[in-house]
Amino acid sequence: MGAVNGVCYGVLGDNLPSRSEVVQLLKSQGIGAMRIYYPDKEALDALRGSGIAVIVDVGDSGAVANLANNPSAAADWVRDNVEAYWPSVIIRYITVGNELPAGDMGLILPAMQNVHKALVSAGLSSSIKVSTAIKMDVVANTFPPSHGVFSSDVQQFMVPIARFLANTVSPLLVNVYPYVSYRENPRDISLNYATFQPGTTVRDDGSGLTYTNLFNAMVDAVYAALEKAGTPNVRVAVSETGWPSAGGFAATAENAMNHNQGVIDNVKNGTPKRPGPLETYVFAMFNENQQTGDETRRHFGLFNPDKTPAYPITPYPRPAVQSIGVCYGMLGNDLPSRSEVVKMYVSMGINRMRIYNPDREALDALRNSGIDLILDAGGFDTVSYLAASASNAASWVHDNISPYYPAVNIKYIAVGNEVVGGTTESILPAMRNVNSALAAAGIGGIKVSTAVKSDVIANSYPPSAGVFAYPYMNGVAQYLASTGAPLLANVYPYFAYAGNPREISLNYATFQPGTTVRDDGNGLTYTNLFDAMVDCIYAALEKAGAGNVRVVVSESGWPSAEGFGASMDNARAYNQGLIDHVGRGTPKRPGQMEAYIFAMFNENQKTGAATERHFGLFYPNRSPVYQIAFPN
Repeated sequence: MGAVNGVCYGVLGDNLPSRSEVVQLLKSQGIGAMRIYYPDKEALDALRGSGIAVIVDVGDSGAVANLANNPSAAADWVRDNVEAYWPSVIIRYITVGNELPAGDMGLILPAMQNVHKALVSAGLSSSIKVSTAIKMDVVANTFPPSHGVFSSDVQQFMVPIARFLANTVSPLLVNVYPYVSYRENPRDISLNYATFQPGTTVRDDGSGLTYTNLFNAMVDAVYAALEKAGTPNVRVAVSETGWPSAGGFAATAENAMNHNQGVIDNVKNGTPKRPGPLETYVFAMFNENQQTGDETRRHFGLFNPDKTPAYPITPYPRPAVQSIGVCYGMLGNDLPSRSEVVKMYVSMGINRMRIYNPDREALDALRNSGIDLILDAGGFDTVSYLAASASNAASWVHDNISPYYPAVNIKYIAVGNEVVGGTTESILPAMRNVNSALAAAGIGGIKVSTAVKSDVIANSYPPSAGVFAYPYMNGVAQYLASTGAPLLANVYPYFAYAGNPREISLNYATFQPGTTVRDDGNGLTYTNLFDAMVDCIYAALEKAGAGNVRVVVSESGWPSAEGFGASMDNARAYNQGLIDHVGRGTPKRPGQMEAYIFAMFNENQKTGAATERHFGLFYPNRSPVYQIAFPN
């Protein structure tokens, strides 16, 4: 899952905009995810085709009790509130209970199990996850964060819930409110620390991690509790967080702006314990004049009911801007300088890059550019070298990572690209050694993976039948699951189409309309080959026991000349289709995804088929091979 900035859409007001107006406001602000607190049919209808992912709460404790005690009620609920809208409404999670008190928590697990079974029967359990939303008081000993543990009065409920989430690869939804913690203890918690402002650092001696804001410390306390419950792989999604702008102690527009802007800016970084993308939902979209409780409850909105901002806030980042990158190959004798290339990326708004070796000139040019980088370790020999000893990996990290990071925002290290033969057995030990070397160097923000070809998958049709063709991939997948790293996959519908044009239509291969393919194994419908190929990899990961591993498409593209189906029109259609598509994800994993187009330039020294020299978006003179539009 990529970084997600969402908002909670409450409707407890008598002066709020219509549901359709709210959806239009969300889209205009670039807000790609939302939470609603019951299956509001008018809101769900307004969301059809919007591309906005949604968390749907089942309702109050009475609704949870009905689902817990009656499996047929769960089936009816899924039919009426999920199947009636999916997939035109991208339902991400179903929330079974919001901050239920200890006396009602015994209902949560049976209700979740019944809803999950109903989703399985509907063929939707891989795409829609079931969870529950908890308050922070479910966690005890929250300071320091490493001491976090589920409270003794709810442990009997929370540990089985956590295990269910681990088994179904679902996140735990947590409502995290630094405001409440600060209001209750302003003597020990500074306002700056609570609102993402500089000036406070807190070291956790139990973990050795340092915190600069209360939000991250609270989230990491939940992660510590999950670890103690035996479920360290369960991801935390922050289903509510916010700060009131009026009505109580420290409730000002300035404090609300600082906190909520901090939350928005923080999602791409994650927490010290779990660096990387974070999923967060700000409470709330509007100031709601019918909220009950203390006066602050009516002042949590980002917007007033007339749709004007409650205070200035930087617009939410558009998901597609952040999720598309371009591979920078250098196999040409007429290419621009590294610094000129980096300037091209910046001017085009391309903020992700992949390079295929630790090229020092390119790394120097990338310093402070703001471009996220996939850095390949090198060729097969490098993989063997890194696998041979921990000291080799330490030397490699010392020479190629430490001198550049964090000025160069290295996001992933790819240990091998499309490795074949006996070297495949070196991938896993090489990744382990590199991870250990990064840890020893105090570098915690870089994930280590490997880039694979699609032929590591057997039974690629239908997508649900996908399984790894080689035993080594099961070990790789399980290791990635343990480290929270994605699998990098090179996905080329072009080669699939060129190899089988009788069975695969050109429109289906190039994101053009006219073809739908139903997978009877999972009930999902596909309108393009790219999604089918990616979902096949997800099916293989699930069968390997690594269903929580995210797929990053580390290469994809279409040649513009010198081969069957290789034309400028087809290349433009495919690559523009990919750029426009990444914000939506796949049928099996809807939502933002991350993909890298191959390649930046036509490279005249590429070997192999002639098409290999015509995958570029640009000629070496920096003019476009064909017109293409990046998100910004």
